[in-house]
Amino acid sequence: MKPLAYFHDTAAEGPEHFSQRFYVFLFILIRFFWKTLFRFKSYGADQLRLSSLQGAIIAGNHNSYLDPTFIMLAMRPRPVRFIAKEEFFKVKAIARMASWAGVFPIKRGTADMKAIKRAVAMLKRGELVGIFPEGTRGRNRKKAGHNEQRVAFGGTALIAHLARVPVVPVHLWNTERISPPKSRLWHFPRITLSVGEPLSLTDERYANLSKDERFAAFTADIMTAIYAFENPRDDATRKPDEESCGKK
Repeated sequence: MKPLAYFHDTAAEGPEHFSQRFYVFLFILIRFFWKTLFRFKSYGADQLRLSSLQGAIIAGNHNSYLDPTFIMLAMRPRPVRFIAKEEFFKVKAIARMASWAGVFPIKRGTADMKAIKRAVAMLKRGELVGIFPEGTRGRNRKKAGHNEQRVAFGGTALIAHLARVPVVPVHLWNTERISPPKSRLWHFPRITLSVGEPLSLTDERYANLSKDERFAAFTADIMTAIYAFENPRDDATRKPDEESCGKK
């Protein structure tokens, strides 16, 4: 059996990628249940032209452990390599299944250069890497006394800079209602996801800023983009992505 590091350091798509059988199985399973239970629909992924997007960070808001699965559905057929906290890998069975799905660990609260280098290598190979810039779920931010939203860390900007790739903002609606505080049962609200236009650190507006100022401004712009979406379900003229409707 291959060590977990093999899956963390090998491409999930392109030449010589590791087997995607587990990812495909997971996708089919999640797609069936999530579309039934959450009536999930995504908007904007079709316009993004994922097939031609070579290396990008997918950055979104984070309110539920299930957030990566909805992003995974929206970005299909491209696999997304998510960064997850190291504690998630302490249970061997979970660690192996997560690694099969392309997830890799990061040590939170430190400058984990090993995780950063892995993310950069993936992006330079042309892969998609999923990051939640706020670093933790909304419920945890409230417990920690932070602002409920827009509390972001500079790691996303650093990785984008090192890999020279754009950041694609996404926003999820209603995932905070899946497992609300003081509830032991899951709820099944209608989940919607919107995908925005890519943001680039090479844009002229950042050119005359110092490195620290550039990273801070770019991080702020990422968070503004993530929270600037209006729920597309409120706009009857907008059509959901074909993939989210199961037509592909």
